[in-house]
Amino acid sequence: MKQQANDDQLLFDMWLSGDSKGFSGLYERYRSRVFGFLLRMTGDREIAEDMLQEAFLAALRNADHFDRSRSFLSWLFGIAHKRVIDYYRHAKVETDHIGDTGGSVGSRFDSQEQDLSNKHLRALVNEAVAQLEPSQREVFLLRELGGVPFKEIAEMMDCPINTALGRMRLALRNMRKELKKRGINGVQ
Repeated sequence: MKQQANDDQLLFDMWLSGDSKGFSGLYERYRSRVFGFLLRMTGDREIAEDMLQEAFLAALRNADHFDRSRSFLSWLFGIAHKRVIDYYRHAKVETDHIGDTGGSVGSRFDSQEQDLSNKHLRALVNEAVAQLEPSQREVFLLRELGGVPFKEIAEMMDCPINTALGRMRLALRNMRKELKKRGINGVQ
């Protein structure tokens, strides 16, 4: 893990100095994880792709704000998290003006994009994730897809660390219940 952080720092510095290999190295290393988070949060492939590009551009524009004591991935997930908040804020304004109450956080996503071997189980897990309350889903995805530490999740979500931990506990409990309803028992 320490070596990866050092590699990330080197790639980040290369990127800042204008070397495209730095950007491509970080992009290839983290695009699928961040894209997976964005796709699960928005339920829309095109929007998630746009947000992914925006997140990397925002990282470059805000490079002077990068805290080198944090991991690049965690910082990038923080940026992606802000894009999701902006997206829903904008979507809410549009929805209020249009009067349309369709669409919700937690739409299902295209299971073909995942590397899991058991498609049926993957579909059941996706359904369980989609049933989570938005703040629980967000904590779960940041932690499970991004490996973001709870302290940083709490900062991103502007809540105490115990709240972030509690949301994760609730997310896991609710996912177990949902999977049990679908015939999957013994999930830890």
